[in-house]
Amino acid sequence: MKFGGIYKAIKLNIYRNMFKKIKDQEEQLTSTEYFCLEIIYLMDKPTISQFADFLDISSPNATYKVKSLIKKGLVEKQKSKKDGREYLLVPTQKYFELFQNSKVAEETNLNKVKKNLDKTESKKFDKILKILDEMQNEEI
Repeated sequence: MKFGGIYKAIKLNIYRNMFKKIKDQEEQLTSTEYFCLEIIYLMDKPTISQFADFLDISSPNATYKVKSLIKKGLVEKQKSKKDGREYLLVPTQKYFELFQNSKVAEETNLNKVKKNLDKTESKKFDKILKILDEMQNEEI
């Protein structure tokens, strides 16, 4: 299956970039912290409880991990507008400066693919991406 090869290449590229970022960091970022940052970003402002539930870890363990990221200036807690008792985990500007190259690379790669497609193929490609995007919430 061709998708398996693409998926493998994407994951390997992500991990290579992750370790490059970890190595290049002034304040060494552990691989666990990197994954936690990515999860917080991808979950789009989770609470500590949601973060802990997603990782299937205890709240104290999640709090410990988050405090480390806050101390490094990569995440901050913002009071929820819906429920003032809750705090949301939000990546900081420092996070976005560190990880912005990933977004640029993603867009560049998609544009490279689209350059090799005619209009019909490009529309089909967009449809496939939309289907994959809709599937993202399903557990694999």
